Amino acid sequence: MIAAALFSASTVRQSQAQGEAPALAIAEIQYIDTSGEVIDQSADHFRRLREFEVSMRADLAASGKVRNVALDCPPNACSVGDIDADQLLGKAQAADAAYLLIGSLHKLSTLVQWAKFDIVDVKTRNVVFNRLVTFRGDNDQAWRHAESFIVREILDHEER
Repeated sequence: MIAAALFSASTVRQSQAQGEAPALAIAEIQYIDTSGEVIDQSADHFRRLREFEVSMRADLAASGKVRNVALDCPPNACSVGDIDADQLLGKAQAADAAYLLIGSLHKLSTLVQWAKFDIVDVKTRNVVFNRLVTFRGDNDQAWRHAESFIVREILDHEER
């Protein structure tokens, strides 16, 4: 799901020469809300988070630069908040993924959220891409916009 250029040039060239995009596993995204808002939005946040993940997988795969592989995890128990990074990397390796995307979203206040995403080379366990971005708003449109921006950042990394 992640742009082939995010990965080492030799791996990308080898994968492209073989006509196969690198395999990417995307862990569930961790969500933390420390905004202290009076209204409980946990159901909306959970729904938006899962929609964010589905869209991210679809948008990255649609690029043709990576292919999705699934992690063998129980539903809602496969984020860096649920299990540690080494276990996630082990699950990615078992799924034959070349790369693992891990991420978290943190709602800091009523309108400000932080999004942190890393892509890790499963074999070397090195971070090959990382971004920390903020986004404004806490509605469906704001979350869709954030997802599109992050996907573009991942795919544009190839150009650098």
